[in-house]
Amino acid sequence: MGMSRQAHYQGCQRHAARMNQAQTVVQLVEHERMRQPRVGTRKLQKMLEVPLQKAGIAMGRDALFDVLRNARMLVAPKRAYHKTTHSHHRFRRHPNLLKAGHSRSRPQEASKSGWRTSPTCPRRESSST
Repeated sequence: MGMSRQAHYQGCQRHAARMNQAQTVVQLVEHERMRQPRVGTRKLQKMLEVPLQKAGIAMGRDALFDVLRNARMLVAPKRAYHKTTHSHHRFRRHPNLLKAGHSRSRPQEASKSGWRTSPTCPRRESSST
């Protein structure tokens, strides 16, 4: 078998004790997050130091991270930049005619141009008279 009966039952007791500790920690975190919803794990460790000592739970930072990760209570980090482009808007977009197979008959026909480069735009001529 590889494991004695005593080792099996001691493992079961340790597992049950860890689950009870984790449940207590999750309840304390839920209570604290009611007041401060986005408080992180490291700060929670400092804030819950006294209540955990009263409950007889000695838990370090990594163990607290594991408990909160298993309970899906880790705070997702906020984005460090602002999203400025919304590409799923309700406005129509013009199709890319070059990808659709639009044939070009002259050189530079597909080059980008605006109203400044069109031949109908009046040019400013310097008058030296």
